[in-house]
Amino acid sequence: MAALSGRVAVPRPGRAQCAEQLCARSLQGNLLIDEVSASTTLNIFLFFLQVLSGADLTGAAQAMEGVCAAAFTAFTVAYSGYFFTHLARHISLAWRESGLWSPKGTSEPPVAACLPEEEAKGEEDAQQSAPAGPEHPASVAIKKISLLQESGSELCLNEIQVMRGNKHANLVNYVDSYLLDEELWLVMEYMDGGSLHDVIRETHLAEGEIAAVSRECLQGLDFLHSKQVIHRDVKSRNILLSLDGSVKLADFGLAAELTAEQNKRRSAVGTTYWMAPEIFTRKLYGPKVDIWSFGIVAIEMVEGAPPYWNETSRTVQELISSGGRPKLQKPRQQSAWLRDFLHCCLERDEDRRWSAQELLQHPFVTSAKPTSDLTPLIMATQQFMADRRY
Repeated sequence: MAALSGRVAVPRPGRAQCAEQLCARSLQGNLLIDEVSASTTLNIFLFFLQVLSGADLTGAAQAMEGVCAAAFTAFTVAYSGYFFTHLARHISLAWRESGLWSPKGTSEPPVAACLPEEEAKGEEDAQQSAPAGPEHPASVAIKKISLLQESGSELCLNEIQVMRGNKHANLVNYVDSYLLDEELWLVMEYMDGGSLHDVIRETHLAEGEIAAVSRECLQGLDFLHSKQVIHRDVKSRNILLSLDGSVKLADFGLAAELTAEQNKRRSAVGTTYWMAPEIFTRKLYGPKVDIWSFGIVAIEMVEGAPPYWNETSRTVQELISSGGRPKLQKPRQQSAWLRDFLHCCLERDEDRRWSAQELLQHPFVTSAKPTSDLTPLIMATQQFMADRRY
């Protein structure tokens, strides 16, 4: 992919060496950072050095001292809630004052049509560039995140970390990241078929097609869970499609990476209508919260909307917390396999709920049609949406 304007063109060894010098000099300035914070700080600061705009950094240690000091000042307030706001302001100002920054590069990154998404964490654009390849596809989507917005910055860095470390055929592929002015541009694979939400809204999926989407999503979830990653925001808007029928999970801003020391989570995150009961009741939970969420997506594919869609978020929370289990409105119109599949996904007891690996062996999933059968639905959806637009 052609480089975007302002990309740092320093070889990795030179950039890392420069960063180490700058960090060492700034740490001599009596900044109080404990051992854990220093490690975390260095990792994140090295990331920002990779995407900062400007000239060659190899001989710029002295001029960059102010930039590094400003960055570390921002990092010291990381746990007080102002980290990303301070980071963006301090780095941007110090970078401009250093004389190494120029307001515009020699060429502007080519940006084409905007990809609207009602609940997007950042602005997304489609971009055409070359050459194409597995790591640099011909078409990419760009999510633009303002670093002055604290929550958006946190979600973006989390998304980058998860996407860079987890590549799979059923996950949207990370391409690169760039820092332009006070915006972080996250470049990722462009899915030309839109979202599953659009297909659900505009068409009707048969059981074989629902099974095909289920198989692809469960393959992605099985991979994430094997890597100790919980998505935590599985819903139809975050399942993207290609015109060839490919199905991929997207939007990893709320994802959580489990460790040996912390193999469960308790934080209440996600989108209300798709959240598992253990999240509402503030119990410790693991990867199977994603399975509940996908069970809700499966009901979406059958009925066109998630359960309790006409209820308020508070009412939904009360219904799920008090022992309710979402059900099909007309279960007898669906096959026994589909009903059993939903039962396995929407088991209230997390220990008894099936895993992604187990669900991939369920008869409903193994009976799935090929993903190429989704192409007519995707094309029809795009035509319906285009007709309504004009």
